[in-house]
Amino acid sequence: MNRRRMLSAIGGSVATLSLAGCLSDSGDDDSTSTDGEDDPVTLIESADETLNAAVDDFESAIDESGGPLNDGSYAIETKPIEAQISEAENDLSAARDGATDDQLATIGALEDVADFLRDFVDVFSALGDAMNELDTWEQYLDQERWGDAVSSAERAESYNDDAMDSATVARSTFDDIDTTALGAVDEVDRAEMEVALEEIEDVLSVTDVLFTGSRQMAEGMLPFTDAVDALEAERYNTAASEFSSAADTFNSAYTTFNEAESDAPAEFRSDLIDLSCQMNALKDAAEYYASGAEEYADGNYSSGDSYFSQGETAANRCDSNDVALSMN
Repeated sequence: MNRRRMLSAIGGSVATLSLAGCLSDSGDDDSTSTDGEDDPVTLIESADETLNAAVDDFESAIDESGGPLNDGSYAIETKPIEAQISEAENDLSAARDGATDDQLATIGALEDVADFLRDFVDVFSALGDAMNELDTWEQYLDQERWGDAVSSAERAESYNDDAMDSATVARSTFDDIDTTALGAVDEVDRAEMEVALEEIEDVLSVTDVLFTGSRQMAEGMLPFTDAVDALEAERYNTAASEFSSAADTFNSAYTTFNEAESDAPAEFRSDLIDLSCQMNALKDAAEYYASGAEEYADGNYSSGDSYFSQGETAANRCDSNDVALSMN
């Protein structure tokens, strides 16, 4: 599972959102510009420039947080961007006083653009928090702190739910934007904004699967660990039951990843295929271990050894595993 590759792809989803120069022709109506601070045209142009700066800073923040060489946090510093959006909104509110009908339409459209950008920032803020939790999840796996890994994955799921909620709001905001009111300016392209929305919606569907499957995998390690302890204590029936429980949970993780493969964006499909392989391998291994423990319980140690050997083979049949089910 290459999460940094996933973050690079996620960062690319905002790259198509471009508002640069969206009101470069906003003064070409029948109003007269005095270039005064309270003039609607001046205020509209100021809001336009501020929104453009917010978009540029937003894209830079995404690039910095999601770069493949970044070993730091995925969290995005959103306060400066939010401050720019608020500044633009204040200018637009002030521009309403004395504005013409055409200018009022433009102001309304730009206010919707500001709302949309704010919603988009909220999506990536929550998603960054979710990805940080996934890093924590991996650290807990390395330390075999399975319960903590479950909790971390649950937090990632919660943050991703927040991101999905913000994306839903962004979709509604986007649908309300009257791009025709922004004039015949090429920089504002509804189709490009639609692409940006669709890409982030696809990404959030994948991360939802990723976090859910990660939680299920960690949950499977809890009974698996109990099974190993019971096996070492020669409580074979208990070991068999716990191995079976682990197999069921690993199978749930396998199903989660496998069912998402066909609909996932191409850049994520290989990760999901790898995870499906790993979870299916762990499920099969735990089933073999359960059969082996049952044989031990009946005093059939030779056949039990055979099942455990088959389990080891199953556990290692994929190229790599985030969790290796070792009986050592």
